[in-house]
Parts: sequence; C-alpha cells; structure tokens
Amino acid sequence: MKKISANILVLLALLPGNAAAQTLGTLIGTALQNNYQIAVLRNEARIAANNNTAGNAGQLPSAELNGTYSTSGNNTLQVFADGTRREGSNAGNSSINISALANWTAFDGFRVYARKDQLNYLEELGQLNARFYIEQSVADIAATYYELLYEKRLLRHLGHSLNISAFRLGIELKKKEIGSGTMISYGQAVVDHQTDSILLLAQQNRIEGLEIELKRVVNLGIREALTIADTAFDFLLLPERDSLVYGVKQHNSQLDRQRLVELIAETRLREEQANRYPRVDLFAGYQYVRSTSEVGFFQSNQNYGPTAGVSVNFNLFRGGEVNRNIRNAAIENENARLLLQQVGTDLEAEVHALYGQYLSVQERMALARKNVVRSRQVYAAAEQQLRQGAINGYDFRLTQLSLLNAELSLVQLEYSLKLLEISLNRMSGRVLEKYL
Repeated sequence: MKKISANILVLLALLPGNAAAQTLGTLIGTALQNNYQIAVLRNEARIAANNNTAGNAGQLPSAELNGTYSTSGNNTLQVFADGTRREGSNAGNSSINISALANWTAFDGFRVYARKDQLNYLEELGQLNARFYIEQSVADIAATYYELLYEKRLLRHLGHSLNISAFRLGIELKKKEIGSGTMISYGQAVVDHQTDSILLLAQQNRIEGLEIELKRVVNLGIREALTIADTAFDFLLLPERDSLVYGVKQHNSQLDRQRLVELIAETRLREEQANRYPRVDLFAGYQYVRSTSEVGFFQSNQNYGPTAGVSVNFNLFRGGEVNRNIRNAAIENENARLLLQQVGTDLEAEVHALYGQYLSVQERMALARKNVVRSRQVYAAAEQQLRQGAINGYDFRLTQLSLLNAELSLVQLEYSLKLLEISLNRMSGRVLEKYL
C-alpha cells in the first residue's frame, strides 16, 4: 500500500505546473501563422482578388499582333481559255501576312457589368471564406483550450479526493494495528484508495490525449512542450440578448457568405438575360500582305493599310436554350434567397436558445457554488468525527463522494458556460476580438 501511495505522489509531482504557461492568445497566434488550411484559403482569396479586373470582366479591348510567312515549291500547269499553256517545275511561291488588330465589345447586353459585379462578390467571398475558417479555428482552439483546463481542474479535484482516501486509509490502518478496527473497514478503505488512484491515472491519460489534440489543431510539433496554467475560468461579459441578435445579423460570417451567394446568383441571372440582346464589336487595325509566284498572272501582289469596322451579332433562335438558361438561373437565384432567409432564421433561433442556456447555467452555477461550500463544511465535520471514531468509514466515504460530486458539478457548469460564451461570441462575429 505504501508503494501505491508513493507512485501516486510521484505522478502528482510530475504534473506540469504553471511555470512558463502558454496563453490562449499565444496558441491562437501560432495557429493562424502555421495552419495549412488557413494558408490555402488566404491564397484562394488572393486568386479571387487577382481575377477581379476590368479586363477579366470584358471591359477592356483586346489587341493582337499576328504574322505569317509561308513558302512552297509546286509543279504547276495552267491552261487558259484561249488554249495558252503555262507550266513550271518546282515553281516557287511565298506569302507574308502581318496584321495588328484591336477589338472592343461596345455592347453585349450589359453582361460586362454583371460580370464585374460577380468578380467583386467573388473577391469578397474569398475573403469571407478565409475569415469564416479563421473564426471557426479560433473558436475550436478556445474550446479545446478550456476543455484541457476543465480536465486539469478535474484532475486537481481527483487528487484532492485521493488525499482524502489516503487520510482515511491511514486512520483505518492505525485502528487495525491497535485492534480497534476491523478487516472489513480496512479492506474497504484499501479498495476505495485504489479506485481513486485508477481514476487519477485515467484522468492524467485523458489530459495527455487532449494536449496532443491541441498541438495538432495549433500545428505544433507533437514533441514540443505544451504547458497550460491550471487556473479558474475567466468569463467574459456578454451583451444582452437583443444586442447579440443584432450582432449576428450584422457580423455573422455564415450570414455574410450567404448574402454574397445570393448576389452572385443574381449576377448569373443577369448574364443569362444578356443573351437576349445583340452583341456589337468594334475593330480596327493595320494589315500588310505580300505574295509572290513564279507561275501565275502576277509575279507579286502587295496590299497594306488600315482597316476598321463594326460587327453585330444577334441570336434569333437556339432551340429555346436562352429562355431555358434564364429560367434555371432565376430558380437558382430564388433558391439562394430562400437559403439566406433560412440561415438568418436558424441563426436567430440558435442565438435565442444558446442565450437561454447561458442564463440557466449561470443560475445553476450560483446554486452549485453554495453546494460546494456546504459540502466542504459537512466534510470538515465528518473528518473530525472519523478521527474521533464517531462515524464509520462507509459514512465518511459517502461524505467524501458528496464533496467530490459537488466540486465536479460546479466545474462542469463552468465549462459549459465557457463553451456557450465562445459559441455566442463566434456567432456574433466577436470571437477574434475576444480571444486573440
């Protein structure tokens, strides 16, 4: 038994202390720098920004410089109407064609404006996707951080419970040695002490697993040291329910993304509607053409000079394709609008539900704190009575478990309140402001 107690004391001595503890802000900062998915989303946002140009929208003219030179040697036979014959063997022919042409779409049914709006929205969506994932990552890291803190608090209470079991075991051992105790009381004390030792070891293993998970989320090396201070939860003050609902409507990333999806669907509808209008292109340029032939009417032919014109294209009928695409785009636009309303309704309902839980947990925490105070008073009296032999080991064990359950209930409520706080701050767009 002394060997088991010694092992537990060594285990407690090896538990990480508060020296050089890493804060939540430090871990979040490391994650934002090292997280691969965040880096990918930032690059995708940069691609969307690069694509958002007037040229990609079709607002600018295009210009091309083309040049062609060809040569050939042909066996040629020419017979004219008057019977004249001309022929040549391996007669040489050459051609040079050089042109500089510019083309500008002057009108395309306003598609160019719809496309530019779409590129603007896609750039904003790329930035929002990165922001949404960053906010979710910060919330996940904060939740894991406080889960680890919660498990460490449990470990501390389990360690305290183990000390109580060791105290009771020592008393039962002395009673047995002087003949005033029973083997049943001593044996039960041994079993309870070993049970508490098992719980402590299992809790330590749980904490090691959470530390590995937190390192993975933060993208730290698995072998790197991670020290989290075993301190009380630091609760942040939340605004009133109406302020939270307003914050969700104005700053929620998911809602902002859905708004952009609706706007993008509207631009796609405008693009399809542009097919009902004619397309007008203006072109201008300069051309140089020269050709030579050893057999033919002309030995050489040369043309050069400017060229300009207007090209008009109007779709008369494509088998109903234009109308079909417009109807489908209109349905997609309607779906995007409905999804926006659904997301807004779901988020508002979730805020009300979480805030109701938040208030309920606060009320239960106040009662749980009173239970802990009362349980500690009862335990102190039971400890004194056990020393005096006024109560047996079974009744003392019940008092010990009652204190442990009261302490664990309070810690669980504090952890639940912290998770609700993180969720509400994330939904109202305040998670970076509060935890970074």
